Amino acid sequence: MTPETNEFAFADALDADAMAEQERAAEAERILQEEADVAAWHKRIEFGREFDKDARKGYARDRRYCRGSSDPQVFDVSVPIAATYVNILTGFLYARNPETSVQPADSAGSSRTEDAKMLSRTLEIVIDSLWKKGRLKAVADPFVRSGLSVGIGWFKAAWHRETDRDPATDQQIGSLRAQIAALQDTERQLAEGDAPNPDELRAMLEQQMASLEQGVETVISSALVLDFVRAEDMQCAVSLPCLRDYVNSPWNAQRIFMPLADAKAAHPEHAERLDSATKFYNVRPTDTEKDAGKITDSDADAYSTGNAGQATASGDEACVCLWEIWNLKTRQFATIAVGLKRYLRAWVTPDQASSRFYPFFQWAPLWVDGRRHPQSLVDRSRELLDEYDRIRTNYREHRRRSIPKLGFDAGAVEPAEAEKMKSGGIGEMVPINLNGASPNTVLFPIQYNQIDPALYDTSTIRSELELIWGIQEALSSTITVAKTATEADIQQQGTESRIGYARDTLDEVLSDFAQYTAELAMSPNGLTQDDVVNIAGPEAFWINTDQLSLIEALVTVDIRAGSSGKPATAVKQQQWSVLLPQLQQAVLQIGEMRQSTPQDIADKLEQLVVETIKRTGDTSIDPYSIIPQLPPQLPMVPGMPGAPGPDGLPLPAANDPAALAMQDPGMQLPPEMLPPELPAA
Repeated sequence: MTPETNEFAFADALDADAMAEQERAAEAERILQEEADVAAWHKRIEFGREFDKDARKGYARDRRYCRGSSDPQVFDVSVPIAATYVNILTGFLYARNPETSVQPADSAGSSRTEDAKMLSRTLEIVIDSLWKKGRLKAVADPFVRSGLSVGIGWFKAAWHRETDRDPATDQQIGSLRAQIAALQDTERQLAEGDAPNPDELRAMLEQQMASLEQGVETVISSALVLDFVRAEDMQCAVSLPCLRDYVNSPWNAQRIFMPLADAKAAHPEHAERLDSATKFYNVRPTDTEKDAGKITDSDADAYSTGNAGQATASGDEACVCLWEIWNLKTRQFATIAVGLKRYLRAWVTPDQASSRFYPFFQWAPLWVDGRRHPQSLVDRSRELLDEYDRIRTNYREHRRRSIPKLGFDAGAVEPAEAEKMKSGGIGEMVPINLNGASPNTVLFPIQYNQIDPALYDTSTIRSELELIWGIQEALSSTITVAKTATEADIQQQGTESRIGYARDTLDEVLSDFAQYTAELAMSPNGLTQDDVVNIAGPEAFWINTDQLSLIEALVTVDIRAGSSGKPATAVKQQQWSVLLPQLQQAVLQIGEMRQSTPQDIADKLEQLVVETIKRTGDTSIDPYSIIPQLPPQLPMVPGMPGAPGPDGLPLPAANDPAALAMQDPGMQLPPEMLPPELPAA
């Protein structure tokens, strides 16, 4: 080796060392920047938690009332009125999944109307199927209960795609990798130049392998995943003046408690680092209630760091606290863990784009102008609930003190006899020796205050609570005066009117959720044509697009107002029974005037039957098992009537003379088959 070669080798080594040092410095700088960014997010979230701690304190207090234990240190009797009202209203507001209503969007012409109609019907079936598979009702029940009890409810919707590697594509990639390795190992061919264009061959193989790597993953299943989020596990930016506008918040974060083993399995690259994260444990329930004046914001949390009264700190029960942060400015999300200085999952962009970005949905029935947090129904009626418990407690104490008692002259009897009378139980026969004295002179009744029922009447409190909660008397209390059907229906209409504001706001949330579901399902990473065919049948019409404006241009996604609540009342069903015959007659008359086909008229009558059964509220009745369906189409045998003839027209029946004459104009028909002659004019 010449001196020049040694100098070149030494220079290359110096350059390699310098490059490696630069890479290490750049990596150290990146880690420092990441730790600073994570620390800033931890500080931002902690500041928001401190800012909203009074609201979380209110959550703990409201849940105590819903458990029926307002303040055991003050009241001996606690009536769970709030819990009963929450159960009643939950059934009224959300008794079933809402009915999706997808209609073709307004269009100046009819060029895309037919496609929009097919897409609308397909999308209705797809959304209903996704909600059913995602168990929307199981998530919506605690979601609505949370809004009624603590004032606000949250749930999260995310699209889950399960993928796997295609074995055939994996085999092709392995073959290409082997060829590249063989090409690199063949130093003789590269050195001596025996291989034709080795660089070009290597580049071609690498391009093929990269192309196969992009398509190696096959989608096993795609589904909508729904999760209920507790109110205290959501944190919005402090700069947001009202949580009602959370979709415009600069960022929203969700707190997730995950078992340590599951966190390591989900993030294996951070398994060792997760051991140093702060451990949390599920709060152990207890029968003793804390004094109402000592409730803090941490009492609303389901997990704690393991202080007194918490679960034992065993390794199997340890959880880590994760914060999933969604940033509206960058339209990305990341995950951090309490106690870790680096990201558990770095910033990524969601696979599916949506017009709202945030996957969270919020419902709150009561908003007060100028307040960041909504007001709960429990908070609005807390003083009345306390007054009710106070009256019941005083009534109990009065009754306890009103037990009939007898006094006796202790000086007229022996001490032993007096002790017998004092220790005697209720209804017990106590033998005493009065030494011949008359019982009337030794024993005498003690006067006590009589109970005045008017002092303990709670009807006024109940009526005021019903006014606040919007619940009629027949649903929440014992009916003391019999009511007619008309009076009961008037009360029912009053209940629907009072809770109408809550139902309208819930419908708005579910309408937004329906639009969000449609956008996720129709995204490029959503449902495929084969998936939709399996759900809606072979006639389904489907498109996948990342242009949200195209979806809005084709269809309008909504839900039927009030369809998630209880079925229609008896009066509405009676109105429909009066309207149904008129609709049936109108369908027949309009079809006759428009010369509609019998099939089209039958379809409209079928829809009337389906709507009638739907309005009964009995979901166990399948209308399509009652409605006659089209008979199966039998194949046409050549030569039979109705089959196409040589000229392409259907063959006539054997006894149709007019049709036979049309098939063969020169055919002589017998007199009995000729049509009757018309009389001369």
